[in-house]
Amino acid sequence: MTPARNPAAGPLRLALVVVSVLCATTTVAQTSPDALVTPPAATVNELHAEFKRRLDTGENAAAAEQAQALVRMLEARPATGSTEALQVALMNLGLAQQRAGDYVGAESSYQRVVELIEASGRPANPRLARAYAGLAGAYHAAKRYDLAEPAVERAIALNRRSEGLFNAEQLPLLEQQADSLTELGRAEEALQAHRYALRVVERRYGTGSLEYADALESVGRWYTRVGAYEASRVTLRRAIEVTTARSGEDSLDLVGPLTALARNARRWMLDPRAREAAAESEGASMFHDRVMPTPPQLSMSTVSIEGLRALERAAEIVDGRPDPSPALAAQVHTQLGDWHQLLGSKEQALSSYRQAWLAASRAPSEAGEPPLTTTLFGQPTLVYYDAPAGWNRYAGRPADEVELRNAGVELTVSAAGTVTTARIVEPTGIERLDENAVRAAESARYRPRFVDGAPAEAVGVRFVQPFYVLREKDEEAPAAAAPSQERG
Repeated sequence: MTPARNPAAGPLRLALVVVSVLCATTTVAQTSPDALVTPPAATVNELHAEFKRRLDTGENAAAAEQAQALVRMLEARPATGSTEALQVALMNLGLAQQRAGDYVGAESSYQRVVELIEASGRPANPRLARAYAGLAGAYHAAKRYDLAEPAVERAIALNRRSEGLFNAEQLPLLEQQADSLTELGRAEEALQAHRYALRVVERRYGTGSLEYADALESVGRWYTRVGAYEASRVTLRRAIEVTTARSGEDSLDLVGPLTALARNARRWMLDPRAREAAAESEGASMFHDRVMPTPPQLSMSTVSIEGLRALERAAEIVDGRPDPSPALAAQVHTQLGDWHQLLGSKEQALSSYRQAWLAASRAPSEAGEPPLTTTLFGQPTLVYYDAPAGWNRYAGRPADEVELRNAGVELTVSAAGTVTTARIVEPTGIERLDENAVRAAESARYRPRFVDGAPAEAVGVRFVQPFYVLREKDEEAPAAAAPSQERG
């Protein structure tokens, strides 16, 4: 049996292996500070060392200041005919700016690197691919997917030109490309990116490897995201088979695909359009895959049982370890609690939530991040609600024909995660819609908030239910919104 990996890193493991080679968004440029001459080497070394120290400790804004100082110093030196040192400094600056959330600054830094390399007459410079990767990462982090997609496509093309068509260094870029395309509504192209990544992993590591299982899990999670639930189920079951054959039935490697399978089942059960969409061959044809063909239709009871068993198996694996990752144990038991809450099994849900809170309380906090107990149990989290019938009946109509009315409801959520009171605080102006919104809110089930390890009541929880209604003529169309909840 191979040593256990951390399954929480699952499908991202390949990206983490190669990203230091390719993506400027995750590693400091590696040109030695000693190579930076005029200004004095000692000064350059000091700035670079302080930059790296700040970056390593998560002080990203301070790291960006150090990198900016080094850039200014290099720009002020006498021209030598080479911009190599400046390119490295700008790459480091872009990295720090992106981590600090200064996406506009990161964009500017990476664009300058691109300009410097192209002006140098060395378009084959491998740093050009990394600069485009950094630029794409900055756009992606800023959710500017329309700009991220062409940048990452350029980075992939440059990478393949220098490293080969099936090199593993492009895997994190393919993942990012697929995500950007999905956000842009170009699911077919996103699927092609995922398939290409799967081919790269197959050629590099083989179909019986853990890397291949990770890639299958990534594709399976994407299928869930776009609502191709049956394709996701087949893909994730294949990932489980490969992992079991490679690592054994009790390996932590199984937790990733098992929890992904359960999440897919839950989404499948809650999606009112899933059954109709799956039955339409035309709607499913874009997801046809010879490698992972879709099975016959399943009953919702089968989906529910399979999802629950997958989570229970994941919990058994984690609990059977003498020293499981607290964060991993917390995530698994939280999902299991949510599943029981979805099914209305309150006592089982609370038992799982308590186990999750205990595990989360032992998890170390990342620099600048809230404790995991706060992330998971700091406030009630919506698990299920029964949306009003026909709330989006007219959503597909042109904007000049429909009006969006949002009903704001204020709730009290009990320690068991049920709604005990609900009242309208932001009326739609249509009494019938407000009544429907209150009924929907009363049907909601929440993961309760925890205080000192115990579930607690929460007041002032906000729930927003949108309604699309036929609008009066000559009225200005309001901005669209989606069902949401917020803490008051």
